[in-house]
Amino acid sequence: MKQYYIFALGLFSCTSIFAQQVPQQPASERQAVPMVKRAFMGNEVSTSQAVQAPQDGKTKIIQTKSAVIAETVIGLTQYDLQSNGAVQNRLAKTGNQLSAAWTMSLNATPFADRGTGYNFGDNGSWDEEPFARLESVRVGWPSMIHTAGGKEIAITHAAFAPLNMVSRDVNSGSWTESSIPTDVADGMLWPRAAAGGEDGNSLHVIAITTPVANDGTAYQGVDGAILYYRSLDQGETWDIQDLLLPQLDSTQFLGFDGDSYAIHARGNKVAFAVFGDLMDSFVMISEDNGDTWTYTSLVDFPVDLYEVDAGLPEIGDDWNEDGLFQEFFNTDGAGAILVDQEGQVHITYGEMYYMDDDLTDTNFSYFPGVNGLRYWNEGFGPDSSQTIAYTYDLDESGALELEDDLPLYFVGLSALPSMGCDEANNLYVSYHALMESHTNGTQNFRHIYVVNSQDGGSTWSTENACDLTPDEDFDEVEFIFASMAPDVDDNIHLIYQRDFEPGLHVRGDEDPVDVNDIVYLEMPVASLAECLNVSVNEVISPESILIYPNPSEGQITLVIHQAGTSLVNVLDLAGKTVYSRQTTNIVETHDLSELSTGIYILQVQKDGQMVSKKLIIE
Repeated sequence: MKQYYIFALGLFSCTSIFAQQVPQQPASERQAVPMVKRAFMGNEVSTSQAVQAPQDGKTKIIQTKSAVIAETVIGLTQYDLQSNGAVQNRLAKTGNQLSAAWTMSLNATPFADRGTGYNFGDNGSWDEEPFARLESVRVGWPSMIHTAGGKEIAITHAAFAPLNMVSRDVNSGSWTESSIPTDVADGMLWPRAAAGGEDGNSLHVIAITTPVANDGTAYQGVDGAILYYRSLDQGETWDIQDLLLPQLDSTQFLGFDGDSYAIHARGNKVAFAVFGDLMDSFVMISEDNGDTWTYTSLVDFPVDLYEVDAGLPEIGDDWNEDGLFQEFFNTDGAGAILVDQEGQVHITYGEMYYMDDDLTDTNFSYFPGVNGLRYWNEGFGPDSSQTIAYTYDLDESGALELEDDLPLYFVGLSALPSMGCDEANNLYVSYHALMESHTNGTQNFRHIYVVNSQDGGSTWSTENACDLTPDEDFDEVEFIFASMAPDVDDNIHLIYQRDFEPGLHVRGDEDPVDVNDIVYLEMPVASLAECLNVSVNEVISPESILIYPNPSEGQITLVIHQAGTSLVNVLDLAGKTVYSRQTTNIVETHDLSELSTGIYILQVQKDGQMVSKKLIIE
């Protein structure tokens, strides 16, 4: 096991959410966060052994700190690559109804049965795990959406074919299968879809043309061109087809990678972000339901139209501290986007550094030990961001004690975010983080964390990030590819893939094939207040406060059945405070052994409310 010591990284702040720019800062000025100073080639792989995962399909309730979490295994898959980069919107929600989708195959290589795994949940109750795909042909990469008109729709790709669409009334009747019209001869791949429009029935879809590396051809000079499609009637007809936006043509970009983009819509506001490596990362925003678009840079890569092995000027950062300024900051290719309740666009992405120092290998290098999750919104302006989360030094040793072999997802230590917001416009971001405390002896596992903002993205609960996957029975399990329902109510809803082995079978580590769980998590926002910094204004009552034992010899266990910060005071009968302690725990032991025997009043104050109970010390 190696220790990776603290090096430089940015952690920025902004005080006016929609009024100022947040400047990018050089690496030398960034706040210290644990890093791994090691570069991997883009095609490097390793191998390791997998363990069979048990299945039970039952909902399990977990309590940790103040979080009460319900988890349900809703599906299985042996095809374990849910995304090459950004995680698609895989969980659609209307009221208490949830439609979940994932790429599923229950056969081994070549996964001939691959297609959309689907399950439906209503008020916490899920259907049986599926064993057959929705489609009649082999497809993958479903985006699941609900329309205001009551449709549930999954859009996928099939090789050298138009995009595939299946739809029906939510949880009712048979699925209807169709194709999204296209004149692209090589077909479209890796779609992302969102529902929007003034009536909520417009479909917005982006995907890329089949790249040359996948036996396709360049499209109008772009190798893997991002094209846009729109339907105004829930997919019955498509009034925009095969649209290559002028900002994304061959004069601006050489090509794009599969899954390096994300889309979301709310009303007539539509936005999609593209997360680059050796090219610009940017966001496209439409205020008129996709009629017109504006381009804003997220990270301006210093060389336009850069070709691998052409040679980059030494104008970057000396991130690996080798004396050469040849490392360049960008996204890690995986991010998320959200249009909030007020129509503002928010974006998160993993941080990454790249270099192209060997000009003979037709490849470039990346640093999977970069640690940080960035955030942007429209108030920041171009090329501005702040770090809102990262993988944590859990033992506070000043280093990340990690195994030598990092699982290959081709992203950073904190990555693959997903976003949601509630009616009050509080923001929530989930992401995966490498766990220095959990290892199989060869590789470290990843857990899923969440951070939130209550002020539109100005400040975040960075130091109080909450581990959403704390089940001690599954600590040494890989949690990956989380997708959050964009609309958060009293609960955060997400699905993820769970595996007993870090890394993947389909690419990267190329682990042996194994069964993976698809798991649904439901987390009450109120119960997460301790680690999410969420204000919860519930009425506390005497019934919600328990003291055990009472009478006591001085050691008491106090149970406060409410999440959040509470002030505990003990008063004598003269009204003098003889003990005071602030707590955020639901269950906590208090040592009152120094108090004299007698009768006291124990008060719990929370959110301007107070409950008093009699306490007897013997």
